[in-house]
Amino acid sequence: MGAPTDTRPDDNLLPRNLPPDVGEFTGRDADVAAILRVGTQPYKRTVVVSGFGGVGKSALAVHAAHKLTDQFPDGQLFADLRGATGREVDAHEVLGRFLQALGVPAPAVPVSTDERIEQYRSRIAGRRMIIVLDNARGEYQVRPLLPGDHSSLVVVTSRSRLTGLDNAESIELNFLPMDAAIELLSRIIGAERIESQRAEAERIVELCGGLPLAVRAAGAKLLARPHWPLKSLVVRLSDEHRRLDELTVGDLAIRSSLGLNYAELDEQQRRAFHLLSVLDLPDFGWWPVVPLLDVSPQEAEDIVEHLVDLRLLEVAGVDAIGRVRYRLHDLVQLFGAEQHESGVGMAAAVTRTMNTWMLLINESSREMPRVTVALRPPTLPDVTVDPALIEDVRADPEEWLKSESAAVVRMVERAYELRINYNTIVSLAAFLATPFSARNEFDEWQRTQEVALEVTSAVGDQNAEAVVLAGLGQLHAEKDDFPAALEHFRKAAKLAVIIGDDATFAAALVGMGTVHREFAVTGAAVIDLTVAAALGEEINHLGVVAVANYGLGAISRDKGDIAAATAQFQRCIEVYQKAGDQRGAALSLRGLSLCHRAVGEYAPAAELAAQAATILEGLGDDLGAAYARQSWAKAALRLGDHAEAAETLANCLETCTRRQDRFGMALMTRTLGELRLASGDLAAAKDTLTSAVDQWAALDLPLWQARTLRDLAAATVTDEPAAAEEHWARARQLLEGTEAREVTELAATTPAEWLATVRG
Repeated sequence: MGAPTDTRPDDNLLPRNLPPDVGEFTGRDADVAAILRVGTQPYKRTVVVSGFGGVGKSALAVHAAHKLTDQFPDGQLFADLRGATGREVDAHEVLGRFLQALGVPAPAVPVSTDERIEQYRSRIAGRRMIIVLDNARGEYQVRPLLPGDHSSLVVVTSRSRLTGLDNAESIELNFLPMDAAIELLSRIIGAERIESQRAEAERIVELCGGLPLAVRAAGAKLLARPHWPLKSLVVRLSDEHRRLDELTVGDLAIRSSLGLNYAELDEQQRRAFHLLSVLDLPDFGWWPVVPLLDVSPQEAEDIVEHLVDLRLLEVAGVDAIGRVRYRLHDLVQLFGAEQHESGVGMAAAVTRTMNTWMLLINESSREMPRVTVALRPPTLPDVTVDPALIEDVRADPEEWLKSESAAVVRMVERAYELRINYNTIVSLAAFLATPFSARNEFDEWQRTQEVALEVTSAVGDQNAEAVVLAGLGQLHAEKDDFPAALEHFRKAAKLAVIIGDDATFAAALVGMGTVHREFAVTGAAVIDLTVAAALGEEINHLGVVAVANYGLGAISRDKGDIAAATAQFQRCIEVYQKAGDQRGAALSLRGLSLCHRAVGEYAPAAELAAQAATILEGLGDDLGAAYARQSWAKAALRLGDHAEAAETLANCLETCTRRQDRFGMALMTRTLGELRLASGDLAAAKDTLTSAVDQWAALDLPLWQARTLRDLAAATVTDEPAAAEEHWARARQLLEGTEAREVTELAATTPAEWLATVRG
């Protein structure tokens, strides 16, 4: 008969269960310090380290625990609550291991969980120990493993924040910044290799998204291939289809790390994750999940927040109207996209989402001023949008659009890349033209219009292509890129004639006429605008009629035919009022103001400009109002009100600069130069007018260059008469062949005489 089994606990046993410290641990000094600080606090002895999978939570916890062993000399316990196979390990099992590590023989370990908890807390009571609980899924796993007193320190790691734990210090671990990630890679592959190939090392870290697990995997691959230049790995990682494969070395695998959380998704959550990953939006609210899955807003928000809880989505921030914005980490996006092996149902989901976007964009831009001639309007889709989404837009349409711009542009591009519903893509791009043009969001406007052009050309839809070409002409005209505008207007006009689209032909003609007027090609401008006005009257396109008359009025004014110009601007006002276009009517008032100023009627000129500015400001058109205020300021300086004119022009210049309006910036700069000239500050006038000349030259607008050179000659005639003569001669040269009234004025006067005229 053998000796009896000893079931008495060994009170002198000190468990040392921590895994080895990470040799290349770096970049977490503040987080380590936070854990060490908790170790000194007598009444807070639990730390929860949360963060993205692979961000280094376990490494931080183990590293800090090793640093605290002297402070907690009675032993260290460690448990991976997820287990090596990904199986959730319950508290009952962990308590059994801990009790044996604490010296309780296996036969003496209680059977029931409650008894194990009681014995565990008794065994560690009063002892200064470190307990690391790694990969906790929820509070329910952790609570039974917490000591009954504050003598020991517990460090928990989890992808969730575990806010349900009482009196716990929370540390949210972020991705490594560039320098820290480079340092980590350097410790793995050697500093010399990094120093000689710094740019490639930074690109590797960038492609790893600052994720320590990914950087370690990249480092391990490079360590195993010392003959590789770093560029070789950069090339491999740059291939999105191979990146996750390249970041798999032994047990260092991004895909398996993400797979643990992915396994917890239900079918609907997976579908949302797949679709969001495939669409690859830069950031987004929860609402696109409503049409993507055809669910309610509440369900959509719950799904998105669950993806956040599982670290498959990140919170990007909160927008200006208080809505949470989300994004996908690059590696998560690649993982999610590759899980979506089948495209079944994707086209319908994406089409629903684009249709919803159309309705919401239309809602948000109802009150926005139209700054371009109306083209053939797209038809709103016959879909129902949840009222809650519409109310969200109505609460603050301007900020809603600002928040959604980047996402909807990417949506257009991605739908085209996925070859999903071409007609819907073109319609969505058309709806976006109104807000993008009103807000001078030129890049977004151009990206969506260029996609629409590619689509219409690819499918051979000439009717839609003509409209898109005219829209691109308007875009480039608003950008002050007049050569590109003219090219697109000509293509649109040619195609419109072929297919018999009078409305688009008229819009293209009025665009061509406007560009020709800016280029001082007066004859061509008059022909284009006259034909456009007649065709607009015939087809009842009021927008074309009004813009054509505005252009003709401006030409008449430039020629000095103020009576004709006045009649044409008054016609503009009538047409715009008939069309219910307050903005157009206000801009026409500004045109009338310029007519009064041209004949020296400065008081009525200032009054009309002020009326125009008030109307435009009431419509929320700050850029149009800036132009009207400039007209007021120019009349005011002629009336001698230099101080208020200067303040007004400074504000107008700020508006044009903020709105990236290059023509406006040049115009405000030139007018400020005129003001300084009239005030007698010739040195400041010279500097300002020189800047304006350079800006007009960059825009390739000879008439405006000539007008500004005339003022610059006046500013320099006193101290630099030779330079003044050069400016004057250059102005006359630029005006040759035009019918501008300045041709006669420059021929009949000199720089000195013009200075006297301006000084009054």
